[in-house]
Amino acid sequence: ESWKRMKRAFDGFDNDLIVVSVSPWLKERAEQSPILQGKRHYVILNGLDTNIFHPYDTEDLKKKHGLKSEKVIFHATPDFNDNPDHIKGGYYIIKLAEMMKGENVKFIVAGKYREGLNVPDNVILLGQVKDQTTLAKYYSMADVTVLTSKKETFSMVTAESLCCGTPVVGFKAGAPEQIAISEYSDFVDYGNVDHLRREILDRIKENRPVDVEKIDQRYSRDTMFFNYIEIYNNLRDLYK
Repeated sequence: ESWKRMKRAFDGFDNDLIVVSVSPWLKERAEQSPILQGKRHYVILNGLDTNIFHPYDTEDLKKKHGLKSEKVIFHATPDFNDNPDHIKGGYYIIKLAEMMKGENVKFIVAGKYREGLNVPDNVILLGQVKDQTTLAKYYSMADVTVLTSKKETFSMVTAESLCCGTPVVGFKAGAPEQIAISEYSDFVDYGNVDHLRREILDRIKENRPVDVEKIDQRYSRDTMFFNYIEIYNNLRDLYK
């Protein structure tokens, strides 16, 4: 019954209805939907505030956490836990940290977690980081951001990290590998922690500078805004 109600909500629009998805992965699924198939479909990437998400000097932040020569691996998530079946994949961050105890690395996790969660000594749990500028500084401090989600329709973590000048390594999750810039990102099959570890170490060793200006143009709110305006103008021109 709920499916029928939803279908009725989209009836009667014909070609007047435009469906905008935030990634090619999501667009492909929308086009296959029994409700939305046959409509006009576009992709416009989510935009973020590049006045906040950009590279920062992070020497003070490193001192705060007692970091010296360690390479920083950052993970941002709304919910960090050790459940192997959780969609955000915190379990794999813990597993990575255990595997990399012998490396000169420190894992820093931003995200709420339950009291008493047991993590290796090379993991710093920040809890939920509500201030966006503080979050951007952690991205900036990191040598690599790791994404372990099972599925994502876009991945703001990927866009935010790249805008702060930090490459991304993660599991293939649908949209992230499509919306990322391949020059600064690597994605491996979901659950393949050995491969993920190798890619993280390769990115850290490579230490390739990110062209932030190029990134800004892709993910800025202005770019998103003008892409929507273009669609609105094209639709308006049809009815002149």
